[in-house]
Amino acid sequence: MNQSIFVSRLSFVGILFLGVLSIATPFVKADDLLCQFQEYLGSYPTPDVARDVAIVGTTAFIADGDSGLQIIDVTDPSAPAYLGSYDTPDHAFKVRIVDTRAYVMDGRSIQIIDISNPASPAFLGAHFVPDFARDFAIVGMTAYIIDQTAGVLMLNVSDPSAPTLLGSYDTTPDATAIGVSISVVGTKVYVVNNHSGLQIIDFSNPVTPSLIGSYETPGIAIDVAVVGTTAYVTIQDTGLQIIDVSDPAAPILLSSYDTPGRAFGITVEGDTVYVADDFSGVQILDVSNPELPLYLGSRQTSDRSLGVTIVGTTAYVAATRGLEIIDVSNPSATPLIGSYDTPWRANSVFVVDPIAYVADFDSGLQIIDISDPAFPVLLGSYDTPDEALAVIVVGSKAFVADGESGLLILDVNDPTSPTLLGSYDRNGGVAWDVTIVGTKAYVADSVWGLLIIDISNFESPVLLGLYNAPSLFRSSSVTVFDTTAYVVDRTNGLEIIDVSDPAAPVFLGSYGERGTYSDATIVGTTAYLTEQDLGLQIINVSDPAAPAVLGSYTTTGIPTGVTVVENTAFLTDHMLGLQIIDVSDPQVPVSLGSYRRQSPANDVTVVDSIAYVAADHAGLQIIDVDECSNGCDADLIDDGVLDFYDVSAFLIGFRMQNEIADFTNDGVIDFFDVIAFLDAFADGCP
Repeated sequence: MNQSIFVSRLSFVGILFLGVLSIATPFVKADDLLCQFQEYLGSYPTPDVARDVAIVGTTAFIADGDSGLQIIDVTDPSAPAYLGSYDTPDHAFKVRIVDTRAYVMDGRSIQIIDISNPASPAFLGAHFVPDFARDFAIVGMTAYIIDQTAGVLMLNVSDPSAPTLLGSYDTTPDATAIGVSISVVGTKVYVVNNHSGLQIIDFSNPVTPSLIGSYETPGIAIDVAVVGTTAYVTIQDTGLQIIDVSDPAAPILLSSYDTPGRAFGITVEGDTVYVADDFSGVQILDVSNPELPLYLGSRQTSDRSLGVTIVGTTAYVAATRGLEIIDVSNPSATPLIGSYDTPWRANSVFVVDPIAYVADFDSGLQIIDISDPAFPVLLGSYDTPDEALAVIVVGSKAFVADGESGLLILDVNDPTSPTLLGSYDRNGGVAWDVTIVGTKAYVADSVWGLLIIDISNFESPVLLGLYNAPSLFRSSSVTVFDTTAYVVDRTNGLEIIDVSDPAAPVFLGSYGERGTYSDATIVGTTAYLTEQDLGLQIINVSDPAAPAVLGSYTTTGIPTGVTVVENTAFLTDHMLGLQIIDVSDPQVPVSLGSYRRQSPANDVTVVDSIAYVAADHAGLQIIDVDECSNGCDADLIDDGVLDFYDVSAFLIGFRMQNEIADFTNDGVIDFFDVIAFLDAFADGCP
C-alpha cells in the first residue's frame, strides 16, 4: 500500500473515531459479561486460592494461600487493581484488619503486617501456635486464636513485635473436636468444633477461662457468627443452624436451613444472612424471623465460594479463583424462571412446546406442562422397567433409552396417560441414548455399541444392523447427520460411522485419546465434544477420516452434555451447572455466563431463549438465557466495556492489517470495515 495513502486513511480514521468518541457514551456496559448475572460487578484473579477477604473502604485484603496477603483496590469494582502484597511464610487462610495492621492466619502462626502503605506492606511481628491455627478474631489489642490441638489462645497484641499469651482454654479434649471458627462478643468466645458443635467460653478472667455451655450440631460445623443473642452456624453438608444463646448455659436451636451446596463462610448483615456455599455460590436468606429463615436469592461465583464479606449492597466473595465482586441490592434477581422437582434424578430432557419430557432414572418418563414456565405442572408419567437415561419425542411417540430394558416406544398422544407400544432389548445391552431419523432409531448401547433399529412398526421394532468395534464398547451418546452417525464412547471419544447401509455400518474415522467423554453435538461439519479434563472440544469433521481440532474451552468441573444453538454452546456440568459459551469463533470460545444453583446439570434443551435443564436431584430447571447472546462485536478487548481501548485495538488491527479489524468478513481490511466497526460501536452492548 502507498505509504501516503495509508497515512491519509489512518488520519481520517483517527479523526472519525475522535468524533464518535466525543458524542458516544464513553462506557457502555456489556450485560453479558456474565449474561445471567447483571449483578456481577467484577473480579480479580489472585495467584493462588483466595481463602478469605476483608474490606476496608475501597481496599480488599485477601488471604491467598501460598501467595500470602494480596491487597487490591476495588474503587472501581469492574476493574479491581493490584496495590501490593506480602508473601507470608506458610499458607494464608484468614485475614483481619484493625487500623493499619493486617493480621493473617498463616498455618502455624499469626503474622502481623503494617499496611499503612498498601503498596509496601511491612512485617511487624508474629506469634507461633503449638500446632496449627484454624481461625482467629481481633478485638482491640486482643487476639483470640483457635489452635488445632491447644484450643483457644488469648493474646495481647498491643506490641506487635512481641505478642504475649494471656490465657488459654482447651476446646479439644476429644481428638476429633478440632476448633475451626471463632466469634467474640464481650467476654464470651463462641467456638465451633467441626465434630462437636458450638462451645461458649467465658474469658472474663483470661487466666482461668471456663466453659459456659455448648450445643451439639449435626455434621461438621464450619463457621459461626454471633449477633446479639443469636448464633448462626454453618454446617458443611446441611447448611445453616440458627441457635438462641440468650442463656449461654443452655443454647436452643431456633431453626435450620439446608443450603444446596456445602456451607462454608457466613456473614450476617441486619436481618440478612449470606452463606458462602461452595459450588452453589452465595446463598442469601432472610432471618428477620430466626425461627423461619426464608430464601431470598443466590449469587453465582465462577468457582467455589469459600468466604463472603458484605459492604453496603456489595458482596466481596473469596472464591478459589480469586476475588469476586457482586451486587446484592436485589437478592431475588435470578435467571431461574421456574422448576419442577422430579421424583428421582433428571438425566435428560426433550421439549416439544408446551411440554417437557424428562428421563428421570428410576422414575421413568416424567411429562411436564411448561406452558407457564414459572409454574410447571406434571401431566403424566410412565414408570419404565429400568433406568430412563434419555428421551426423544417425534410426533406423538416418545422413544426412551431405558438402560438394561433397551429402547422403549411410548404413545404420548394423551400426555396424562402414556402407554407402551413396543420395545427392543438386545440381550445384555444397556441403552444410554437414542436419536430418530425417519423410520430408524439409532441407539448408543454401552455393551453393543451402535444399534440401528427399524421402527416403522412401533409394536415390533426390528434390528437392522449394529456397529461394535473394540473402540466402541461404552457408547453413551449418538447423533446422526445425513447418513453419518457420530457416537461418543465414554473412554475413547468420538467415532464416526457411515450408516447409509444400516445392515453394514462402516467406520469412517475417530477423534480422541483415552479419557472420560460424555456427549457430542454436530452442527454442519463441526462436532462439539465434551470430555472430563479437556472440557469442550470443537472439531472439524468435514473429513471424517482426519478430524481436526478447531478450538477448546476448558472447564474446572465435569462436563456432561452439550447443545449448540447458532453461535452459542450450552454446556451442562456435573459440578458447575449450566455453562454458556460463545463459539462464533471456534478457535477462541468465550464464556458468556453460567448458572448453578442446586444439583449437577446432566442435559439441556434450548427453545426460544429458554434453557430447560435436567438437573439431577433438582429435577427440571427452566432458565432465561435471552441475554446470553454475544452481541457485543465492538468489545475487542473482551472486558464488557466499549471505550477508547476497543477503538485502539481496532486501529492497531487496521494498521497491521490483522483479521481482528475485518468487520465485514470479506478478507479485505479497508474503509468498509471502519464503517462496520463504528456501527457496532454505536449499537453498544445488549
